[in-house]
Amino acid sequence: MFIDTIAAISSGAKVNQPIGIVRMSGIDSISILKKIFKGHIPPFDTNKKFIQYGYIYDGDKLVDEVLVMIYYANQTYTGETMIEINCHGGIVVSNWILELLLANGARLAKNGEFTQRAFLNGKIDLTKADAIHDMIFAKTKSQVELSANKFLMKTFNYLEKIIHELEFYIANLEANIDYPEYLDIEDINNEKFMHALIEISKKLEKMIQKSQRNIKIFEGIKIVILGKPNVGKSSLLNALIKEEKAIVTDIEGTTTDLIETSIQIDNILFKIIDTAGIRQAKNKIEKIGIEKGLKYLESADIIIHLIDDRAENEYDNQIVEKAKEFNIKYIKVKNKSDINFEQGIINISALNNDINDLEKILINDYKDIDYSSEDSTNNIRQLSLIRQAKASIDESIQALEDGMTPDIVIIDVNKAWESLKEITGDVNREDLLDALFKNFCLGK
Repeated sequence: MFIDTIAAISSGAKVNQPIGIVRMSGIDSISILKKIFKGHIPPFDTNKKFIQYGYIYDGDKLVDEVLVMIYYANQTYTGETMIEINCHGGIVVSNWILELLLANGARLAKNGEFTQRAFLNGKIDLTKADAIHDMIFAKTKSQVELSANKFLMKTFNYLEKIIHELEFYIANLEANIDYPEYLDIEDINNEKFMHALIEISKKLEKMIQKSQRNIKIFEGIKIVILGKPNVGKSSLLNALIKEEKAIVTDIEGTTTDLIETSIQIDNILFKIIDTAGIRQAKNKIEKIGIEKGLKYLESADIIIHLIDDRAENEYDNQIVEKAKEFNIKYIKVKNKSDINFEQGIINISALNNDINDLEKILINDYKDIDYSSEDSTNNIRQLSLIRQAKASIDESIQALEDGMTPDIVIIDVNKAWESLKEITGDVNREDLLDALFKNFCLGK
């Protein structure tokens, strides 16, 4: 239990809006509220939530007419007695009420501290905390779907099955090592153990593959537009984002630096980078822009290689080779052309906004995704730990193949178990928790 009481503005801190919400959580919440609220405060009842009408006062000065929501310990988000003061919107009103709470014994909450208390008080695990964070920062409906489904704990339950299986083998192997004289301990033969580890490795690999795709969707699928100068890259960018973001002229090399922007196509977020035209640079600035474009190519998810009726040159070939080298989805698009269809090339007219065929191809790999899948995550922290767990399992498999004894093999199995438990927060480090929750909004 925490000995201090925290408070923050949950809604209405930075913009004028119809309703503001000031949140307070902790052992002294009721006593602090009584000092500034004129209205009925019901007696303690863990089975009920209360909404009370009344007024907030600063001494003799009326501050606002409010609705106060009172949640007693067991029924709250944080696991503590919690108050939410719903006031009229406006930056001044919300901040005034917050100042009164702080002056009467509360302290200002840190970013994410309400959610951190929820975790530390056992109301949520880290998978749900991650989902809450991702929901707050979602930019598209698909991102919301990915986050919302984590509230149902499907990923947690899927990982729990793997964790319990590892626990079974760890417990039995350690018991056989420490107490070989006990006959009632299940004897785990290497063949059975190897088969189990291989199956777990396959499950984790499947999770990694699905999660990499989900994270791309959540962070935005990176598209790099490449091609010769004056091929129409800026026109294509403007057509995709439906506005004049880039300067369009007939002069070669108008774009000498990168232009970055984001778009949504069918609720999928794409991050687009329009690059300087690929050619022999005429000056240092243009050279830097071209080099940046080729460097961004390496981290792209999709390359749009824009061509026209001009013959392709060594720089066009370089784009194709880079796409193959880094295994990047490659889309060849022909602009400013009315010629017949060519195999493997999408024809568009960027200036006329005729890009429907291109948009269909861009979303093709992402349109039929099951966002409720249990064997995936859209969280980088969780994916990193799943990768660590798989690496440890694979080390265990290799150790068995090399004829290592169980006391050696079990070391890596334990590492895998710890990595998966860290996802839910059952095995945690204080520095990890601080880093995680500080990225939340104030008041959450």
